[in-house]
Amino acid sequence: MSDPTRMTEIDLVVGSLITVSPQEDKAGYEEEREWVADIQDLLREEGVNADLVSQPGVEIWEGGIESFADLYQLRLLAAYLEQGRDVSELLESDAIEDSEPDPLLVSIWDGSQSTRFLHLITHQGPGGYYLPVEFAEPIWLSYEDEEFEDDEELDEEQAVCFGSSMKLQKELAELDPLLQQAGLTSGHNVYRCMATLRTAADQSLEHGLPIIIW
Repeated sequence: MSDPTRMTEIDLVVGSLITVSPQEDKAGYEEEREWVADIQDLLREEGVNADLVSQPGVEIWEGGIESFADLYQLRLLAAYLEQGRDVSELLESDAIEDSEPDPLLVSIWDGSQSTRFLHLITHQGPGGYYLPVEFAEPIWLSYEDEEFEDDEELDEEQAVCFGSSMKLQKELAELDPLLQQAGLTSGHNVYRCMATLRTAADQSLEHGLPIIIW
């Protein structure tokens, strides 16, 4: 469990996408269940069979990542370490969040460079989910945002990303020793970020519930 006194920019929950049970709020439950059932159908069309409606209102774990920069740096270190690149400058950088995206990450995001850390590096992060089933690559689903349907300056079409908790768990298990060999200790912000994601993946698979990130 994370330290409740520590401020975080990214919050994680392992629990149901349906936040209320029918006993707590029948109308709210029915509304959320309809949306989640639609998502479940869209995922099934992509070949992913995940039960997202059977545990409404359940939340079993919460945690947090201190900053967006920690997650970005974790992804960058994973990409560099996978290729055997020197990471000494990355570990010394204090303003990595203010720089332009690293070319290596960009090449992974646009698909021109492969990686074995797909579910860590190419996942949306905040605003996305990890599901307790295995599939090869993160899936992006588009949906219409009715809240902005009358605003011509905003796109009505939005997208949300679904990764695999099982794949994330495996990727982080491979990354952990690489981070330690690079000199990251358990007290380093980036290592804590990795540990939080790893705990979330463990809890997701143990309880058969998604990771929700915002």
